[in-house]
Amino acid sequence: MKDNTGQKKIIAIDLLRALAALGVFYFHNHAGFIIAKITGLSFFMATDAFGATYAVPLFFLISGYCIHASNIKYLKANSSLPLKEYYLRRFLRIYPAYLAALIFVLAVNYFTLNTYKPAIGDVLIHLFSLQGFTVPYFNTINIVLWTISIELAFYAIYPLFYYVRLKYGLNRALLFTLAVSSLSIAWYIYKGNITLPQRFCVFNLWFAWCCGAFLADKKLLDPGNLKQPVYKVFYLVIFIAFVCLNYIPNKLALLFDQFNILVWAAPILFLLSKENWLRQHQNSWLIRIPAAIGLSSYSLYLMHVPLIYLKNFLAHKYFPDKFQAAGVFIGVFLVPVIAWYNYKLFERPFLPKKRTIEPTA
Repeated sequence: MKDNTGQKKIIAIDLLRALAALGVFYFHNHAGFIIAKITGLSFFMATDAFGATYAVPLFFLISGYCIHASNIKYLKANSSLPLKEYYLRRFLRIYPAYLAALIFVLAVNYFTLNTYKPAIGDVLIHLFSLQGFTVPYFNTINIVLWTISIELAFYAIYPLFYYVRLKYGLNRALLFTLAVSSLSIAWYIYKGNITLPQRFCVFNLWFAWCCGAFLADKKLLDPGNLKQPVYKVFYLVIFIAFVCLNYIPNKLALLFDQFNILVWAAPILFLLSKENWLRQHQNSWLIRIPAAIGLSSYSLYLMHVPLIYLKNFLAHKYFPDKFQAAGVFIGVFLVPVIAWYNYKLFERPFLPKKRTIEPTA
C-alpha cells in the first residue's frame, strides 16, 4: 500500500503516531479526570498521564526513526545527503500545516474572545517557530507548539549525524550524539534552576532522538543484528532506569527525559515486527481508522487544542443547557475528522515524491 507520493506506508508507524496523538488529545480533553468524576473511579485520573508525559517522547523517537529511514536510500548508495533537497522537503512537510494551525488558533482566540491576546512579538516568534527557545512564549498561543521548535531543530542538525554515520559508521555516529547530549545535560545539571527551553534543549535530547535513527538503520540495513542479546540487555537497563526515574523522589528531569524517549524502542520494534500481519488485516476497521488517524496525526496534534476550546465554547454558548454536555461529547469525535481534512489540504499536497538513487562508484 502506497500513499499519493508513491512512498510505501508503514502501518505500524501510523498506529504508533495515532497512539501518541490520541494520547495528547485525551489529556487535553481532561478525559481521565471527567471519566473519574462521572464513574467515581479515581483510577481513570491516572490515565491522563500518558498524554501528559509519555506521548511526546514517543513522537520524538518515531521522528528520529522516520527521518533516517527516508534517507537510507542515500546510505545504500554511499551518497552524501543532498542538503538543499533535504531542508526543502523538511520545510514543506512541517511548515504549511504549522502555519495553517497558527492562523487557525489566532482566529479561534479572536472569535471566542479569549482573554489571552498575543502581542505582536509573540505572533512573530511563533511565525518563525522559535517559541520553544524562549521563556515568555514557550507555550502561550498553543500549548503544544513548543515541540515543533524542537522538532525543527532536530531536522536542522540531523545532517551532522548522517555525515558521521556515512564517514565513520553507525556506532560512532551514535556515540558522537551521546557525547554531545551528555555534555549538554551535565552543563544544565551543574547550572541548576533550568527553564523549560533549557530542559528541552535540542542537544539534551539529541542522543535519544538519534536512537530512533539507529533503530531505522539497523532495521532496514542489518535487521538480524537487532536480535543479538546485547540489545536486550541495553533495553533492560533502559527500562529499569525509566522506572526508577519515574518513581524515585527528586528524580532528575533531564535524565528522565532521555529514558522517557528510549523506553519506546522495544514497543516500536515489536509493532514493526508485526507489519506483515497488519498489512494482511489493513482493511479491518480496527486498523483502518487508527491508521488514518496516524496519517493525519500531525494535523491532529497541531489543531486539537484550539478545536477543543472552540467546541466547548460553541456548545456552551449556543446549545441549551441540557444539550451542552452532548455537544461537547460529539465535538470530541469531530476533532479528528477536521484534522483529517486539514491533513488533506495542508499536509498531503506537500509530501515529497519518491526518488530513486543510483549507487556511487
